[in-house]
Amino acid sequence: MPFARIAAAVTAAAAAVALVGFVVVLGAVPQSASGAEICASSGPVATLSEVQAKNARTIVAVATQRGGRVAAQIAVMTAITESNLKNLGNPNDPNGTQLPNEGWGYDHDSLGLFQQRPGWGSAAQRMDPIVSTGLFLDALLEVRDWEVRSPWVVAQQVQRSAFSDGSNYLVHAAAASRIVDVVLGTSVECEAPTNGQPVALPTGFTLPAGTSPAAQRAVSFALAQLGKPYVWGAEGPDSYDCSGLTQTAWRTAGVSITRVVTTQMHDGVATDLDRLLPGDLIAIPGGLGTMASPGHVGMYIGSGRVVEAPHTGDVVKVVSLKSYIAGGVAGVRHIA
Repeated sequence: MPFARIAAAVTAAAAAVALVGFVVVLGAVPQSASGAEICASSGPVATLSEVQAKNARTIVAVATQRGGRVAAQIAVMTAITESNLKNLGNPNDPNGTQLPNEGWGYDHDSLGLFQQRPGWGSAAQRMDPIVSTGLFLDALLEVRDWEVRSPWVVAQQVQRSAFSDGSNYLVHAAAASRIVDVVLGTSVECEAPTNGQPVALPTGFTLPAGTSPAAQRAVSFALAQLGKPYVWGAEGPDSYDCSGLTQTAWRTAGVSITRVVTTQMHDGVATDLDRLLPGDLIAIPGGLGTMASPGHVGMYIGSGRVVEAPHTGDVVKVVSLKSYIAGGVAGVRHIA
């Protein structure tokens, strides 16, 4: 899969949008006002034109990094509905007519993939696929319980379209889900480490100041198990499965949590990727699970890394957070 890097000038407003992760491109490298260097893959997406595929991959990359697969589905569904995945200019916004576009829209003074009006940002921001997706994510992540509510209802709460029930977004929900699956299945990480590969801890790795004593013990225990084999149902001391490792680590720290992934997602208190602390548990679908019923769990250790017992044939290891959550995040729990 070919790759490219995107780098461009930073605007003051765009700098406030935290955009880190994958963004994909097809053909010429697009210029972004976000200032981010972003890993980019290319490839077709069935039923989409090259332009639409490029935009879909960009949206998925930014949204997945900030909110996981569910956020990506909501964002793609919204962009299909609003612009048919095209970065639209609008003759009703004189500033927007001066910027490159992939067609024209005529709805008030709306611009870009998400048809955002001036209240969202400048014309340049709304016409920048990376920044406009970030602006959409800013609003999405403010919606209470967005991860578990119907995607089209959440999209309506963000966009406030003329369809109060979100039915205009609902009709594109299945297509958005398929597109996200395709993109996530063909996107890989440019920066070392590659998906699933073990990574070394940074030189002089220490837990952040303020890490609770219990979390310090749990993380230290989990790291002491590196290299031990994955065995389904195992809780140590010689082998572990994913939830066996997390349960035993926290038990060693004096904190009791439940045994399996689906119930561990009710232990402690809910948190999110923006507030990760060492010891937090991150559930993902894994090979056999789903977003609603995750099949895998790992423990965040800080420095953008997760310790996990991956699957049969592998061993307890440390991987990058970015690669670990590439397929989406089903839940994040702060234990102590």
